[in-house]
Amino acid sequence: MRSERLYEKDHPRRLDSLDSAYDSIRNATEMLGGLEIRVERGGLVAPRVSDAHLADARGEMQALAIDLQRAGIYALVFSNKFHVGELDTLARLVKASLLRSEEPANGEGSAWWPARLLENRVEGIFINTRTERRVDTVLASLIAALVAYGGHSPRETADAPIQVPDFDDLVASLRLLARLTPPLESARGLSPEEAARAIHGAMEEASRDSVCMMLSSVSQYGPREGERPQPYLLRLSENITFEFLNAEFSSGSLTASSVRPTISRLSDVIVEAGGYSGPHSSQHLSSLAVTWATETHREQLIDRFWLELSPREKSAVLRGPDVWCVPVAALRNTLGQLADAGADAPRREARNIVLNYARRIEHADPSARRSVAAGLNELSSIIESLWPNQLPEDLGRGAMKALDAEKAPETAALLAAFVESLGRIAVSRADYSGFESILTGLERAPQDNEHDHMAALANRLVAQDRWLLLVDAALANRALDPVLPRLLQRDPERLLDRLTLLLTEPRGAEMVPAMARLLRTIGVPVLNLLETRLYEARRQRVTAAIKLLAAADPERLLRGLARALASWEWNLQDLAVSELMRPNNSASAISTAFVFSAILADAHPMVVPMMIDQLGLAQETTAVPQLMEIAAGEHESLRDQFVRIKAIEALGRMHASEAAELLRNLAERREGLTYAEPAGLRAAAEDALALIENRPSFKQALAAFGAPAQSSSSYINPRRYVRVPLESPLRAHIEGAPAGFARVKTISLGGAYLESPRKLSVGDSIKLEVRAGLRKINFTAVVRNIGPDGSGVEFVHMRDEDREKLRKLVQRHLQL
Repeated sequence: MRSERLYEKDHPRRLDSLDSAYDSIRNATEMLGGLEIRVERGGLVAPRVSDAHLADARGEMQALAIDLQRAGIYALVFSNKFHVGELDTLARLVKASLLRSEEPANGEGSAWWPARLLENRVEGIFINTRTERRVDTVLASLIAALVAYGGHSPRETADAPIQVPDFDDLVASLRLLARLTPPLESARGLSPEEAARAIHGAMEEASRDSVCMMLSSVSQYGPREGERPQPYLLRLSENITFEFLNAEFSSGSLTASSVRPTISRLSDVIVEAGGYSGPHSSQHLSSLAVTWATETHREQLIDRFWLELSPREKSAVLRGPDVWCVPVAALRNTLGQLADAGADAPRREARNIVLNYARRIEHADPSARRSVAAGLNELSSIIESLWPNQLPEDLGRGAMKALDAEKAPETAALLAAFVESLGRIAVSRADYSGFESILTGLERAPQDNEHDHMAALANRLVAQDRWLLLVDAALANRALDPVLPRLLQRDPERLLDRLTLLLTEPRGAEMVPAMARLLRTIGVPVLNLLETRLYEARRQRVTAAIKLLAAADPERLLRGLARALASWEWNLQDLAVSELMRPNNSASAISTAFVFSAILADAHPMVVPMMIDQLGLAQETTAVPQLMEIAAGEHESLRDQFVRIKAIEALGRMHASEAAELLRNLAERREGLTYAEPAGLRAAAEDALALIENRPSFKQALAAFGAPAQSSSSYINPRRYVRVPLESPLRAHIEGAPAGFARVKTISLGGAYLESPRKLSVGDSIKLEVRAGLRKINFTAVVRNIGPDGSGVEFVHMRDEDREKLRKLVQRHLQL
């Protein structure tokens, strides 16, 4: 049909189209034993295939149905004997009929098509002929009555195709149809005579034109195979209504905003005329009237009208100010087709339709605003697909403005839901600036009762799942989006709770640098709150605060350390001290040592050795008197031999000449025939004195602890002693472990590297026994790092004799 209109008779395109159409229809007729096509509003129906409209993804069937109706064709049958020449003739006749349909009627009536087919010797194609089908006897009687009352009306002889009646004629026709329904219902219990009298009475009361219109509609929309009266009359009433609405809308007499009121008015006509007051009138409305009275059916009719409207007319409405009148089902269908087209132009048109629809949220009519708000929520998924990267600012800005001004609670709730969906889309797409603009708009609303819903919405926008997404994005291994810190600083408490939880995960330590970057970017609000957590009773919070402050702001941790250290258990003290001694905190090493010297007496005995090492490494000379007091064993609380040895080593590292006399006294002082101090302490004093006085044994002492080698920044503490690799690993045993055997690969005066089948964690405290030949050396150690094949431990306490055994072991293996 399209090629017939576009091309000349012998054009190759037209001939190819003719051959293709013939092959397709020929295959269908052979499969089905003949092909019957009924022309209905909105599409074509092939009864032998299905009672539903043929699939029409691109609207071509609907356009063809409109052309066939204009040509006066409502039934088309292809028999098995039709040939390509007859199909060619049909196309030419349809084209001629479309041109003729604009001319005035000439009085030949509906015999035009049979006459033309006969004239052109078309025997395999039939138009507007009735095929044999089984029709309900009641419907047959009704059709016979219609023919008897209106079959000879002059209207039937009109040459032009069936014309749509005006509104008054339509109302009269629907009223007649509604009055014919009760006598046809078996539930009324009417005898055949009573039903016949009721039908004839309705016919007599109706005008001849109404009966003729009814007969014309029955001719165009005949009963289907085995169709019962009630379903048929319902379908007939809907088709009559749609024919009128479609024609009025095409002519411009019916506007988009008038569609709903018109359907409601026509529904009321059918309901009013469908009342029944005769015998057996326990049911006061017919089944047809009951159906038309329901709001659900009216909404379905409105949806069908817009779904079946021609694409050109529908597109004009969707681009205009009355787009809010289009129901969401039709809007979704159109947008879905445009979005699925794949090409840029249809998707661009779909975006323009959505933006035009969203602008109607500021309509003066409250019902229009409510309809648009509900529609935007239902279209969220399509909106998300139309803008795969970033939503337009106008969409969110308009919704926020409307939400701020909306007074109706229902519409405000719908708008809030839509804004929330926009926020969800923005977060999921990493459009954090768009998400921030939504939040900022909500927070700018007045803080009064009328705007409480906006404050509640702002809280929902950063609900648990979206908050987690924001935190994860801020910790991702990429450049930090400047918007994320501004978003997260809105709730520092919840941010720190999330970071605390993440630190407990297996990969928590790997995220500490990203966490520190985020905290430093946010700045004072979150760092102040983090500092207050140092003084809390909950261990997990304190642990996280120590780790995060050490990485983000070590000076702040130092300030809080003096106040909080005494209240912490030893492993929290150990964590804080070890974190502050990390190589990446070397810039604050001097201030760290100064603070350590001030709080040394408050620290746990197993933490003090590490703090004293820091004093020596940082050359904190102000601590020399205190270290001399500890080394002499005269300190009030720090008198443990291991702590005294550490103090002596620190004095040696600082080359504290004022401590030379004390060290000499410790190394040489006797009580009778025996030395006054243990061997391990005397050896440490001699090594420290050698460093201070630069004796010949200086190199040996320097190799042991005087000049720590450079260590990798991956280790928590800088290396304070030279590590000694062992040619033959030493056996070791971890106390309290079922499979506690380990091997010592390297060892020093400060720690060792263990290979153990037991899985250790950083911060674990263990009792370790190392076997060197027949000797056993016992330590208390803390795990500092985990390697691919073992764990590094630091000795935090040992007895004097164990220290001496360890010193001799190290000295024996040193490569001088």
